[in-house]
Amino acid sequence: MGEYEDIWELYGLNNDPFFTEPLSLFGGVDIRVGFVGREEEVRRLQVLISGSGGGRILVTGNVGVGKTTFVNFVRASAPPKQFFTPLKEIQTQPEWTGTDFILNTLAAIHNTIKLRSDLDSEQISQDVWKKLELLVDIVERKDRNFSLDVLAVGVGYGTNTTINVPTPTINSLHLFFEQLVAEIQKMGFRQVILSYNNLEIIEQKDLTKLFNSIRDFIQTKNTKFILIGGGTVSETINSIPRVQSIMSESPISLQNLSLSQVKELLDKRMRYLSISGLVPKKPYKDDAISALYSLYDGNLRFILNAMSTSIKEIVRDIPLVVTADDIKQILPEVAKSRWINKLTPQEQEVLMYILHNGEVNNKKIATDLKKLKQNISPITKKLKDLSAIRSRVDGTEKFFTVESDIKWFLLENER
Repeated sequence: MGEYEDIWELYGLNNDPFFTEPLSLFGGVDIRVGFVGREEEVRRLQVLISGSGGGRILVTGNVGVGKTTFVNFVRASAPPKQFFTPLKEIQTQPEWTGTDFILNTLAAIHNTIKLRSDLDSEQISQDVWKKLELLVDIVERKDRNFSLDVLAVGVGYGTNTTINVPTPTINSLHLFFEQLVAEIQKMGFRQVILSYNNLEIIEQKDLTKLFNSIRDFIQTKNTKFILIGGGTVSETINSIPRVQSIMSESPISLQNLSLSQVKELLDKRMRYLSISGLVPKKPYKDDAISALYSLYDGNLRFILNAMSTSIKEIVRDIPLVVTADDIKQILPEVAKSRWINKLTPQEQEVLMYILHNGEVNNKKIATDLKKLKQNISPITKKLKDLSAIRSRVDGTEKFFTVESDIKWFLLENER
């Protein structure tokens, strides 16, 4: 095979079965194929969505547990003629203000109406649609400090009238959003479902400010707001009584899938990705999945990433089947080539210390390794720059843990 050819064809597959991207409602792999288990959590979210009025629910869980795919699965199961929902989840950003939050919500709705062939923007009041397009233009230009002068076309303006749209405020955007929801209901939909991802990447003080600013907005009638994030998001909401009091119910907390569910999920992917007319060959033995499940305490994203790496490292022209023994040999060698060769012996010592001791700060590293703290800081900075460790800030203190791939070194001890 050529260097850039797809190795998965050797197995009778048309794609990598270990992909880690969240499954979306439209396009790509059918979301029903990439989802198993979580029956009770699905039922809870479906009940919230089907209820009348508005709603706010937080979906929490560790990184890689499948929060976004879970929410998209439930959104996909909602009757499409009754519930309007954007094509993709709305990706929140660390720098967002309340105004950004609403503007990007409007942009997601606008893009969905334009892309869905079964919807027609002419069903919406021309006045509302024109204002929506102007606001979306603000999002696309990423500039909040100007007024838009545009050539208006439509009822009430005339063909050569210039409209001046001032910089929007949260209150004006909220009022306009309520108008837009009313227009969507006139199209035949009962309610709007909105899903926001990545809330855990926003620092707690900024997230507190954001939630305070959008509190009234997320109480819009006939709109369900699904907020996706880690445990820190739940802590932030609980620390703001005026926000915590409006949440519809306790968070839906997702745990890791069981080992049998992970194997079931991969079996479903194998069947779905099989090339028509070919008998697919399974690229792995079940003991390989078991070994990685144990290494990562069931974190699906890390398991899938490690499996994909293992197979890509050894497969060239023959569709080899990867076993647990192969995993324990291949991945530590990959880890060595990616990191050890770039580190001095002292830097290696610090990395291995963090690997074996969990979350630690520079002071503890220095104390336990009997080194000066000022000598440890440049090392942890370099390790972070090399994506070997990640940091978490708590007050004025910074704590470090290893990135998931560094755990491959632990497999050496199991050979």
